[in-house]
Amino acid sequence: MMSQTLGVLALLLLTLADCQEVGYETKMETETTNYGPVTMVVDNLAEIAVSVSDDTSIQLEEKINRTRQNIAGNIEVLTANAMAELSDVIYETNQLVVSNPDCNPAWSLDELNENVTHQLGGCTEDLGSLLEDFRLESQLALARVQEFVQQIAHLPAKCQLLGASPLNPLASAGGSVCFINAMAEINLGMAQSMHNASLILVQTHQTAEDQVVQAQLCSAMVVQHIGDYLREEQDQCRQS
Repeated sequence: MMSQTLGVLALLLLTLADCQEVGYETKMETETTNYGPVTMVVDNLAEIAVSVSDDTSIQLEEKINRTRQNIAGNIEVLTANAMAELSDVIYETNQLVVSNPDCNPAWSLDELNENVTHQLGGCTEDLGSLLEDFRLESQLALARVQEFVQQIAHLPAKCQLLGASPLNPLASAGGSVCFINAMAEINLGMAQSMHNASLILVQTHQTAEDQVVQAQLCSAMVVQHIGDYLREEQDQCRQS
């Protein structure tokens, strides 16, 4: 995604340079106006660059959203699976205690569920922190890329001001050179921003995989611990 975008932007710069060279060699009279052939080429190339860069930004945003959804989904699945494993023993214990209130007068199904939820929440706490950190970092990374897209969109008007200077005998050349130089700088900036965004995505993905494994082990321990506790409650209740 990033290499394709940068390749297109580089090609646009070469195209403009070629058009500018042809314009100088032929010395077209219309080039001295505020809106000559080179200016038209600049506008067209800017539109293409904005379109390509905007597509890249959209693809990046989609990847960010998928990563966020995957992390949030892992948290939900881990919690749901653990609760599903405990549902039968919780139900059986509650039925037994309710039908024999003397065996455990302090029994509270709500408190038990709250305790289980709290322990499972501890198992997915690192994933939750990762999700929040990624949300903030990815927003900044995406905003930076989108900022470059906006810079490209505003570039023709900005450079046209330079090209319209009556005191500059090479006004039109100055406008197109402005565009070429600015696009080259934007190209570098977007390359670095896309690289940073890619690093965030890769690192977050790897960290999430490791933390899912740890959360699964933790959840399994919680299920085992709570299950053993409830089975002991059942045995004591039957003996009372």
